[in-house]
Order: sequence, then C-alpha cells, then structure tokens
Amino acid sequence: MDRGHSGSATMPKWVGKRFAAYFGFALACLAGAVPAVALDCAARWLDETEIAICRDPQLSRSDDQITRRITGFSRRISFGQYLSLRHWHALWSEERSHCNSERACLAASYRVQVRFLDRLQQCLDVSQQRRACFRGTLTVQHEALRR
Repeated sequence: MDRGHSGSATMPKWVGKRFAAYFGFALACLAGAVPAVALDCAARWLDETEIAICRDPQLSRSDDQITRRITGFSRRISFGQYLSLRHWHALWSEERSHCNSERACLAASYRVQVRFLDRLQQCLDVSQQRRACFRGTLTVQHEALRR
C-alpha cells in the first residue's frame, strides 16, 4: 500500500473500483437481476463518446447487439467467467472512450469487440477445453487493451 503525505495507508484507486464493481454485481445477483451493460442514452452523465454512440443509429444498434451477446454468454458460463467477461467489457469501454466522438474510431472499436465475442462463442461452441480457451481468449484480449 502507498503511504500518503499524512502518513496513513491508502488503497490504490483500482482496488476500490474493482471492489465496488464486484460488490455491486454480487448484490444484483442476490436480488436475482443481471446487471445491464447497455448504454443508457437517457442518462444525464453521458460523456462525449456515449453521446456520439446514442446519436448514431448504427453504433447504437452495435452496442445493443453486444449487450445481448454478453447477456447470452452469462447463461452459458460460470460466475467467475462472467465476472471476467464483465471486467473485460469495462476495460473495453474505457478504451472506447479514447475515441471521443470520432465515428470511424468507434465503429472500429465495435468491430474489434464483435470479433472478440466471436472467438469466445467459438470457445463455448466447439472447444473441448472450454475453460482454458475462454481464459486464454480473455487474457490475450486484456493484454491487447493494455497496449
């Protein structure tokens, strides 16, 4: 842990964010609801990227399709795998925000996500080593997002 100027121990920001995300997800599961990943275009706190997505019918449709695919995956994978998928989706959303309102960049970002979800679908459909394939695909994509 880092030491602040006051001499007290502080928790890194990413730890708090992850804890909050996992805690919120756990509460939603206890309530019997699967948290939505869809972009809420009626929300007041939308950033520039999200506004661009909401204003473009094709990008908005792509976002809805990806949401439905992730929801479909949630019925076929374990809880831990689902948490990994949600974490990946959050990282991708952060990466997507670097596009700002550039439509070409956003469209390319959605194409990359669709290809990734296609690879996960293939892991679930044909691989005898589903768990290893799923984990490997997530790891490769996670490393690509870091670059």
